[in-house]
Amino acid sequence: MRTTAQTLRSSTATTTTTRTTRTTRAIAALAAVTAATAVFAAQTAAASDMSPLRTGDPTVFRADLQAVAAAGGIGVGGAVTGKNISWTGAAGVRNIDQAVSARPGDTARIGSVTKTMVATLVMQEVQAGRWTLQSTVADVLPGLLPGHGDVTLDELLSHRSGLPDFFVPLLAGVTTGPHLLSVVDKRYRDRQLVATALTRPWLFPPGSSFSYSNTNYVILGLMLQKLNGTDLATLLKKRLFDRAGMDSATFQTTKPWSTPAHLSEYAVFERPYNVDQTNPSIFSSAGAVEATPKDLDKFYRALFNGRLLAPDLVREMAAPRSTTPLAYGLGIYAVGDPCPGPHGEQQALYGHDGATFGTLTLAFTSADGTRQAAISWTGRPLTTLDNPTAKPANNFLVDAFSANCPVAVPTPTTRTAPKSTSNLLPSLESLTLPDAQLARPAH
Repeated sequence: MRTTAQTLRSSTATTTTTRTTRTTRAIAALAAVTAATAVFAAQTAAASDMSPLRTGDPTVFRADLQAVAAAGGIGVGGAVTGKNISWTGAAGVRNIDQAVSARPGDTARIGSVTKTMVATLVMQEVQAGRWTLQSTVADVLPGLLPGHGDVTLDELLSHRSGLPDFFVPLLAGVTTGPHLLSVVDKRYRDRQLVATALTRPWLFPPGSSFSYSNTNYVILGLMLQKLNGTDLATLLKKRLFDRAGMDSATFQTTKPWSTPAHLSEYAVFERPYNVDQTNPSIFSSAGAVEATPKDLDKFYRALFNGRLLAPDLVREMAAPRSTTPLAYGLGIYAVGDPCPGPHGEQQALYGHDGATFGTLTLAFTSADGTRQAAISWTGRPLTTLDNPTAKPANNFLVDAFSANCPVAVPTPTTRTAPKSTSNLLPSLESLTLPDAQLARPAH
């Protein structure tokens, strides 16, 4: 996303209508800040003016990342993993004030990509026979959800619980950078986040519909910790990070960053605001993992190669519980693969996207676990849905997956991926707002 809030700077109109529209848009965008921004993933089906790669060419990957930075990204990191080529790279700067170049090994706050990891931990408990997907919140944490203790793991994992998102009341009325900073630097407890969500009415009876809610995954984190008698950081490290070789990945909610070698987060209002002091407890098990793009490639490769979970349970995760507005399974969803199958058929990529207050991430894998790509970039506008970085970020993913296609890919005059396997909305952000939908840019 861009590093200047164009909707605030492009006009000096002072009519009440214009001011109201801008304020509404700012509030809505902030309330949905950690929802997955599937517009980027959906745009693996978008076109651009460059041809897809048939063989790996690092100069094209590098140019894609530089294009993200040129379009408004402040710091950018990307990784490609496959049989033809594996590559890591970076563009832009870690920090505007220090002007230190971004490096391939820099970590980023990956936001909701964390959800696939937490879902994997839950499925490991299913594999061990300690839970089933029909296990309920009340089975583990009686009294946490008064009157709704029968919400199941399947419903939490697939966002079909009907729980409101705690970010909606937590960020209500936040429209400026200083106000945001005053909210996000506080320490939040998981049960406090759940209680904040429950100040809003339930959206629908559990299991009857879909609504993306970070509260679901905070509850899953609480359940995992209760069952195992240990903290989520330990579970993630022992069961996922160490097994997958994710050397830089961490989960902690007591200090902002685990290393100075990270991409500083920037929330963009009328200018970029450094939000590095955000207390990650506000994301908790819904989005607090810090990792490099290469770590994310390793995670999805290990997951889809059966090193973290039995293959039948990986297929269970990937199976969509909802097809409208998108093919969302259990902490993971499907988008179109730019590589055709062996007989020219449409294939799917699986993964998740993430959005924090100042960083965006996309991470996907092929269904057979042989190809992965991930990209993180900082500088997220919170007052507009316009996103100049979407196209170059999409180009990187299309080039990355095309470079490792197992079959030859035709080289047309435009970079066009197959139509998405899911019915994606322009953005998942609109799904998190029970009270007010995001304002759409004027056409």
